Amino acid sequence: MSNPYPPPGPENYGQGGYGPDPSATGGQPGYGQPGYGAPQPGYPPQPGYGQQPAASGDDNTFALLTHLLGIVTMFVGALVMYLVKKDTASPYLRHHLLEALNFQITVTIAYVVSWVLAVVTLGILSFVPAIVWIFGLVFSILATVAANKGEWYRYPVTIRMIK
Repeated sequence: MSNPYPPPGPENYGQGGYGPDPSATGGQPGYGQPGYGAPQPGYPPQPGYGQQPAASGDDNTFALLTHLLGIVTMFVGALVMYLVKKDTASPYLRHHLLEALNFQITVTIAYVVSWVLAVVTLGILSFVPAIVWIFGLVFSILATVAANKGEWYRYPVTIRMIK
């Protein structure tokens, strides 16, 4: 038995294009987009906000050392690095110097307050300084890893006193 509905021929297959029928003669241009080679009207694309210029190797090293010194010396190491490099630092390095210094000052304040609380409560809150120390250690390590990769890192829960 033969198929009562033959398949459509190539001329009738699928959906027609935009605009008038190519075989029709008319003075109006067709609708649709210009070809791939034609320039697109409008404004040029805007630069992306997420991409920052890549940091140099020296900037990565100084940023990494600043975060590592914060682990060992609290805010003193970050302060020394900031005072030494603040005038000649690139925007990337200045960001890391300020972030490390502000974070280490914040952790130092929290550490002193937690020790005062531990003494005032006669040892009931003696676990709080350990929590503050672990908090500072973990986020300093995360910042060190980010600086090693050349990424911009922002510490959480930081009082940004120095700008």
